[in-house]
Amino acid sequence: MSRDPDDVVPPNPERLGRPSNPSERPKPGRQPEYSTFRPNPIGSVPAGGKAGAKPKGSSRSGARSDPDAVSFEKPEEGPRWYERILFGRVSSGQLAQFSRQFAHYLNAGVDFTRSLNGLQRQFSGTALGPVLGRMQVAIRAGTTLEEAMAREPQVFGPMYLSMIKVAEARGGVPETLKMLAHHYEARQRLIRQARSAMIYPTIVLIIAGAVVALISIFLLPLFATILRDIAGRRQLPAVSEALLAFSSFVKWGGWWLIPLVMIGTPVFLVHAYKTREGKRLMDRLALMTPVLGQLCRKLDTSRFARTLSVLLDAGVDMGSSIDLTADVLVMSPIRRAVRSARPKIVGGKELSAILDESRQFYPDVIAIVSSGEETGKLPESLAHLADDYDEQVTMMVKNLGQLVQPILMVILGGVVLFIILAVFLPIIQMITSLAAP
Repeated sequence: MSRDPDDVVPPNPERLGRPSNPSERPKPGRQPEYSTFRPNPIGSVPAGGKAGAKPKGSSRSGARSDPDAVSFEKPEEGPRWYERILFGRVSSGQLAQFSRQFAHYLNAGVDFTRSLNGLQRQFSGTALGPVLGRMQVAIRAGTTLEEAMAREPQVFGPMYLSMIKVAEARGGVPETLKMLAHHYEARQRLIRQARSAMIYPTIVLIIAGAVVALISIFLLPLFATILRDIAGRRQLPAVSEALLAFSSFVKWGGWWLIPLVMIGTPVFLVHAYKTREGKRLMDRLALMTPVLGQLCRKLDTSRFARTLSVLLDAGVDMGSSIDLTADVLVMSPIRRAVRSARPKIVGGKELSAILDESRQFYPDVIAIVSSGEETGKLPESLAHLADDYDEQVTMMVKNLGQLVQPILMVILGGVVLFIILAVFLPIIQMITSLAAP
């Protein structure tokens, strides 16, 4: 942690190790005012040395100086394959809870290793438990907190690592962890709201698809037989001919196409979305869709404002903050617009003008960013913008569930109307021909 050399108090080696007797721990009233946390709990920063730097010597030498770290080996990087199968992935909610609890431990005066030990017991049985165990081993071996987290890239992203690295250098790890907790809690709220709003439409869509599949497989052949008997040698209407053709296809082995389309289409879209060209095309189409495009744009705007605000408030430079913010965004056009802003900002151009030229953000976003730049309070302005857009997204997600329901009803009504017309039009045609003189 960076401090003036005159303000650094020589560290007490006894406080760096784990005391054998609990009564030997320093009393709360005798603790100094500054934080007692060290990026490396084994070594310490010498007076006049560079804060946040690793202690001289290799990690092995650091392990020898700590009797508790003699038997520790270099930890493996990343989660093991069986951990991913047993525990799954680390969710945004788990990251938020971990960040907030970790900050509470550090504010209470607990060092990194004991904090991670307590958190490992708390998150045992989840995907985060083994990760915290490996982090504890890495920190005991002499690494910094940021380096220990960097060995778990599937859990801690570039934004998380950059903020922790800056926090270790500045000496504000607990405060940064609280900011990260707030960030991931906001993301988790959006995910939960979207899931809750789409539960009912998804259930209705699945039931409707199953009903249409059963009708096509079992009832359409009966309707086709009736239509053929009614028609005789007459020419059937186009709707009835289409129904007969579809029935013949289903009868002669094409029934497997219905479940294949219902299951294969989402799988194909997911795999296509993972490719670069497929993601670009689908993101562009999504942004052009009336309601869905507005929701996706507001979601990415909220992510942009929240992430950039947190990074700037944590002390990350503007260029790195722009790159890290672009990595968080989902929609390809908005991500490219934000990523291309870095060279222009380095060249001296204002962020608001760059975003205005991209035509990917609403006018109120440009106005708020411009106001923040003029007043010198860009992080605060972006935080208020993110809060505002979170509320807008919440209302849109709630209304989206109500909007999908009538759309599904219209689709189901269209299928039923098609079958009714295909069956009754030939009957009406035959009755009309019999009534003619």
